[in-house]
Amino acid sequence: MRQFSRIVARNSAFGMGAQIAIKLLSFCFTVLIIRNLGDDVYGQYTTIVAYGAIFIFFADLGLSPFAVREIARWRDDPDGTERVNALFGNLLALRFCLSIVAGLMIVSSAWLTGQPLIIIGAILLNVLGLVIYSVHGASEAVLAGFERLDINAGARVVYQLLFVVGGAIALWYGAGYYGLIAATLIAITWMTYICWRGVQRLGLRPSRPTINTWPALIRISIPFGVIGFTLGLSYKFDTLLLQHFFDYETAGHYNAAYTLVFSSFMLSNIINTAMYPSLARQSATASETLPMIYERAIRYLLMIGLPIAVGGWALSGQIIPFLYEAAYQPAVPVLQIIIWTVPLMFMTEFLGYAVVIAGQERRVARAVIISTTCNILINILVIPRFGIMGAAVTTVFTELVLVTQYVWILREMLRKLNWKYALIRPLLATLLMGMAVIALSQLPLLLNIALGVVVYAILLIVLGVVGKEELHFVRSLRQSQEATS
Repeated sequence: MRQFSRIVARNSAFGMGAQIAIKLLSFCFTVLIIRNLGDDVYGQYTTIVAYGAIFIFFADLGLSPFAVREIARWRDDPDGTERVNALFGNLLALRFCLSIVAGLMIVSSAWLTGQPLIIIGAILLNVLGLVIYSVHGASEAVLAGFERLDINAGARVVYQLLFVVGGAIALWYGAGYYGLIAATLIAITWMTYICWRGVQRLGLRPSRPTINTWPALIRISIPFGVIGFTLGLSYKFDTLLLQHFFDYETAGHYNAAYTLVFSSFMLSNIINTAMYPSLARQSATASETLPMIYERAIRYLLMIGLPIAVGGWALSGQIIPFLYEAAYQPAVPVLQIIIWTVPLMFMTEFLGYAVVIAGQERRVARAVIISTTCNILINILVIPRFGIMGAAVTTVFTELVLVTQYVWILREMLRKLNWKYALIRPLLATLLMGMAVIALSQLPLLLNIALGVVVYAILLIVLGVVGKEELHFVRSLRQSQEATS
């Protein structure tokens, strides 16, 4: 248990330190992009990204999450290095081939749906990133399986810095989203090189690929791929429908609010990514400790996600004008609705990992298929009539459907948790904080947020949501940082 905490602490130290700092920088740059491009051109940019997000599944087919889990289990075996090298070689070759197929599908779908040539050209340029990602994805999976998320985190920091610098230069010279895509390609290349070198420093070398094993490898990993594809479709299908039935401006307004939600979701992703390989090993060596770990993880995730949702809802009328230009005012009511997906997304990602760790990835795939089917069908019905408001409500409902299914799958384990600490007390602290924020709504936005954070921190201590255990954990984070510095 102590070893588990130290490893997660090390990964979290890099994830929550360097990554959060760089995500804040990235978020600020995203705001700059939105303001610089304007709602119409930004809508075009989000449409380009949406095509890639939907079809990126075909460039991986679930190989990466499958590889992380298996490498985490193999690495200490007598023949672990040999098996990892064999899987690494197959991952590289197979993902390269799949990236070519995915690229063709992305460009073809843009052409078939009648996108203008300028958009298709940008999509084609963006597709080059998939080929580079084939090397990065395989290398990142190996590093994650060895629980070296510190290297992955460092590579992503370099990626974000290069993208921000390159993107800023592109915006300065008026290169638009073509310049942003070019900056992305440069950043991906350097990130890939860092991860590749990290794998080599572990003493690993990819073996010659064995093509006859690819069908079995794809068959085993396909449930993970279905999860990735359906989630990508669920998150981006509404953008394509909004652009189709309305215009790029409407898609831009919707994604301006959606960007805030996904920026918040990065906090959850950092925590869950740090825990996943460690939990996979823990399930094989000390599965009896998992309920206790799950309870604490859920408490921490809700402790972060709930106040973001309540605060975002209460202050949405100030947040949108503060961050964006007046043209994005239609995004205010969208944010008031879509912000409620934040705690739900925090939970769905973690509970999905818990089901995968239990070896039931097919049930995760089925749950995601059901929620995505609901998302697609409802969006087709409501977006033509209700526009961005219908899309926002559908997004929240879809996430609720998904988390409900995960709770049902894990119901036996979840019954063992102390929900007074995991949910009730964080929720009470959040509601009281929300009342304070609303009462202070006449204050400037940043001052209101700062006072809300202080009030919430005090409430967490008074209500016993955080205590001595958290202090020990913070100390372990500091010790881990000192040990790895």
